[in-house]
Amino acid sequence: MAQPYRFVIADDEKAVAAGLRSQLESLGYDVAAVAGDGQRAVEFCRRLLPDAVFLDIEMPGLDGLAAARLIAEDPGTPVIILSAHGHPNLIDQAAEDGVAAYLLKPITTSSLQATIEVAVARARELQGLQEDVDHLKATLAERKLIERAKGILMSRKQLGENEAFRLLQRQSQDRRIPMAKLAESIIQTDELLETPNQSMASASRPLRRTIDRPPHD
Repeated sequence: MAQPYRFVIADDEKAVAAGLRSQLESLGYDVAAVAGDGQRAVEFCRRLLPDAVFLDIEMPGLDGLAAARLIAEDPGTPVIILSAHGHPNLIDQAAEDGVAAYLLKPITTSSLQATIEVAVARARELQGLQEDVDHLKATLAERKLIERAKGILMSRKQLGENEAFRLLQRQSQDRRIPMAKLAESIIQTDELLETPNQSMASASRPLRRTIDRPPHD
């Protein structure tokens, strides 16, 4: 059986927070923590990593929308705003702040469950897409390293492109390290070998000019 979703609640009205907690638990969800202000909600989310956080807009100190901006960025927990106000400006601002859903008080149990299921599913879908993008970026970076290392081997060992690639493959297998890691090592070694030669060449040029200059009368 799948683990129930875990939530953080932030509302400065204790009775409202207690009522929401009761509703969530009656639906089989788990409430990991309850906060009375936005700052504590941010701290709970970073520590507990809940499936979603419920934030009231009007709270002392850090309000719900300000907290939503922080939570949406770090750690990326889906935010469900709770408010008695459905003003279009508030809803637009919530959307800009990365809020996953906006619920108007009083909250019915049926609307609460529907909102949760949609918000958490959408957040996980977006997380999966971001992971795919990150994987593609990492793969592209690895390919660039391998291409650069292959070019170094072609130049230093006078190898063809296919020969250089097969050499990288063999060395990766023999040493039991990823090909990209081996490529990075080759690039670093090549840079170390190149730097002293360049320094010596630049240092020797002024010396030759000094020696070649004819003496003054």
